[in-house]
Amino acid sequence: MKNFIFIGMCAFIFGLGMSACKSKIAAKSEGDFSLIVDKKWTLSEINGVALSSMNPQPATESFIIFQVTDNRVSGSSGCNNFTGSYKLGPGTTLQFSGVASTRKMCLDMTIENQMNNLFQTVDSYTLQGRNLSLKQAKTTLARFVISE
Repeated sequence: MKNFIFIGMCAFIFGLGMSACKSKIAAKSEGDFSLIVDKKWTLSEINGVALSSMNPQPATESFIIFQVTDNRVSGSSGCNNFTGSYKLGPGTTLQFSGVASTRKMCLDMTIENQMNNLFQTVDSYTLQGRNLSLKQAKTTLARFVISE
């Protein structure tokens, strides 16, 4: 009987330890920017509107790449290319600075303008699986999906 109780207590303690490890891993992935850098993130939604539902659809893919070297960011807003810097703060805090883009005239500047505003207002991010959300306070400004 003593062995049964001892084994039961060991199993209980082991279960608690695994549960604590699991929550630490989840917390780490949410604030771990290394899961985001050096990957191409394709825009799927901006200001609550899915790109797939826009009419007309964007001519080219909008995407963002966070480079680990010198905290650089680059990508395309659908017509124009952009580059700049990003800064991480505590937790999931994120800020962009010095973002500049080419100035080609596009048939539809909707996404271009929204992407340019995005860089001025983002203050944090969340990562859930294959989806990256850029936020201002609790409002999601844009969603990206990792490109394969």
